[in-house]
Order: sequence, then structure tokens, then C-alpha cells
Amino acid sequence: MDALIQSLILKTPFLSAGDKSFLSEKVPMMSPLDKLKLRQSLETGVAPAILQQLQLTRAKFFDQEIPKPPDAISKVINAVLPPKPKKVISFSILSQNQLLGGPTPQAITTDKVPAINTLADFNHPAQLSQLQPKHITFNINDNGDQILQTFLKKLDTLFAGIPNLNVRRCYFMNFLQSPLFSGYLNTGLTALRHPELEPSKIILNLLYQIDSNYLNNKQFVHAATVSNHLRGLCGL
Repeated sequence: MDALIQSLILKTPFLSAGDKSFLSEKVPMMSPLDKLKLRQSLETGVAPAILQQLQLTRAKFFDQEIPKPPDAISKVINAVLPPKPKKVISFSILSQNQLLGGPTPQAITTDKVPAINTLADFNHPAQLSQLQPKHITFNINDNGDQILQTFLKKLDTLFAGIPNLNVRRCYFMNFLQSPLFSGYLNTGLTALRHPELEPSKIILNLLYQIDSNYLNNKQFVHAATVSNHLRGLCGL
């Protein structure tokens, strides 16, 4: 029955990516009766009752994440005593020429490279700016680790043809401007802001279930692997 339910979850159009991930993780832990109820809900197009737990968590999360407008007293206080600007804890090495040993790298923009649909389409370092979470999201039948290793080897080959270290770092800036890196950075910072989400070992999966704009655990690990590999190629 588990395989049938998992198939129904994937095919159900009214479930978000986070809902599907949540239900898929819960299925193996459910009793036979609960599995039957879930199957009936999915087959009849009714939202499963088990999603109520996730909906409560999601509502509480967004209540904390969305800044509330200041009340009248706070507005007066802020007008008289403006809040101090946040201090920069540390500056990126990419902005410190004395440490880089060269000029500040700038992303290389060009319209001469095609769009990529999968990692297999990647053939130019300028395409690093196009990387998205979908490119490191693999189906259950895919060998995700092998696909990623093939991509990293392609990076090695492409960067080997770029002897100028500063040009390599400029292409690294392309990666820093990509949707993949933005999602990677935002996921990590959000997880640090919400230690109340437990257990900690699956906090990234829980964030993804709350909002699929965040990266789940596997996506986060893959993004970190790509980021660290590029840093190594650029001497950072």
C-alpha cells in the first residue's frame, strides 16, 4: 500500500511540494488505518487531516517571519531615538583586495550562452548564474550523487582552461548571483533564526515542507558541495 500512497501523493495536484514532502516522510510511520484514511483522502480529492499539524507549524512560522508594523508608541520612540544601524560582523574576502591579491571580482554577464534545463546542459562557466534549486533536485530513480559528480568534473575541466585566477573568481561571482546560492544562503540563515523547529537534524526538511522556496536537506548538501568545490577552484 505504501507504494500506491506515495504515487498518489506525487500525482495529487492540490498538494504543494512541501505538503508532498511532509506526507511522503510520514507514510512509513503511519498505522494501517491511518494509511487507509490518507489513501481515501487523496483518491477523493480531500485535504488529508494529517496536514493540519503542518498547517499550524506553517502559520506560526510565518507569523514570526513576517515583520509586524510598529504600533503608535513604537513609531514615536523610533522617531525620537532611531534604532542604531546593524554593525557588519565581517567583510567578504571578495571585497578585500589586499587579501585577494587582485582586483575585486565582478560577475561576467553575456547573452551568448544558452539556458540550461539540467546540469547535463551546462557547458560554460557564465551559466553558473542560471543555477536553480531544480537543477540539484533529483527524482527517486536518478543517481543524484553521480549526476552531481559528473557536473563537478565538468567544472574542473572548464576552470582548468582559465589560468587567470581573477577571471575564475569573476565566474564564482556569477554563482553567488544565482537563484541556487540565494536559496542556499536564505535557507541556512532562516534555520539559524528558528532553533525552535525540532528535531534539529531534519530542520531543513521541515523548512522545505513549510515553504518549498527553502532547500531541503539533500538540496542544501548538494548546494554546499557545489559552493565549496567552486571556492576550491578559485582559491577562496
